Amino acid sequence: MTKLNTHKINGYIEGYYGRLFTWKDRHKIILKLHQNNLSSYFYCPKEDGHHRIIWKKKYPLEWRKKFQKFCLYGKTLKINILAGISPGLNYNFNNYKEDYKLLLNKINHLIEDGASKIVLMFDDIPNDLELKNNYVKSEGTLHAILANDILKNISVPLYIVPRVYADELIKDTPNYLIDLLKNINKNITLFYCGKKIVSDTNYPIELTSIRKLSKNKIIFWDNIYANDYCPRKLFISPWHKRSNQIETMFNLTGLIETDLFLIDLIGETLKSNSTLESWNKILKTYNIPKEFNDIDKYFKTLNVNPTINFNIKNNSNQNLLSLDFLLWKWKTPLSREWYSFMLILKQDIELFNDKLTNNRILKVYSMPFYNFVRKSLRRNK
Repeated sequence: MTKLNTHKINGYIEGYYGRLFTWKDRHKIILKLHQNNLSSYFYCPKEDGHHRIIWKKKYPLEWRKKFQKFCLYGKTLKINILAGISPGLNYNFNNYKEDYKLLLNKINHLIEDGASKIVLMFDDIPNDLELKNNYVKSEGTLHAILANDILKNISVPLYIVPRVYADELIKDTPNYLIDLLKNINKNITLFYCGKKIVSDTNYPIELTSIRKLSKNKIIFWDNIYANDYCPRKLFISPWHKRSNQIETMFNLTGLIETDLFLIDLIGETLKSNSTLESWNKILKTYNIPKEFNDIDKYFKTLNVNPTINFNIKNNSNQNLLSLDFLLWKWKTPLSREWYSFMLILKQDIELFNDKLTNNRILKVYSMPFYNFVRKSLRRNK
């Protein structure tokens, strides 16, 4: 049997809202990870009901067959398959044994089908566990107990995504991580986003707070390119302020051509000494027209690029000319995925340069935004 790459966990997270890959797409990602010497694929899409909303139900047999082929393909290319399960929305700690049995059976099916690691996920769930459960233990303690019990009964490593997965979330539940990390088995690996949900870097300084609480191994969950929380925007820029100092998994867009592009960009950056050279090399590899250089600042992650000059009025004519070229003359699989984002950008530039009529604004923007613009115009008269 082919030995998996177990030295370092780095690679791709399929973990976004609103989009769901086909199995063909997932195979493409596996191949791209292999080509870039990355080690892991983390399967945890929020839109897979059996992963989250209806986690208590077994995966259909047809899905399991496809997952088995996916895991086998990963093993042939030495890619670890991390399979996530997210029971936090309705796990009943007052009926612990029954729900535990359902969860363990579900996890063991994933292992039987080829998952090399399991991730127990408590991210993005309401902060109401202690209100819903007549339990003397805290939420963090309960999550630790559940993870510890799972670890005892599975044959592969266990990871966990805590409900508080970034420093900026600690203030809402200050004792959660303290209780979780005080009780959790030290052989369980943690996912964490750093100081912010979209952190400025993946450098060790981002994990200072959680390192004070835990000696568990930590994998950095990188949201620099994620856009499911702001679907009008797309983040396409150099992989700034990132390195291989910390094992890192990156949560991308769920747009297959874009994510293949970004994996190549990350892979090139990891082996290069120059972030900018890597960026320019990948732009050239994908035959992205030079006109994109005129407008690429609008697609950069602002917190990683705080000095970007967004003087829309001064550069509007050139921006619009470049966007027209990219919209109407650049035709590739990647351009088709970026089309809607570039068109939205064009409309925004036109709006803020008074080049859209009221009727046009009504056509292209939502009613709340249209009403906001009308009120702003009246105030400025």
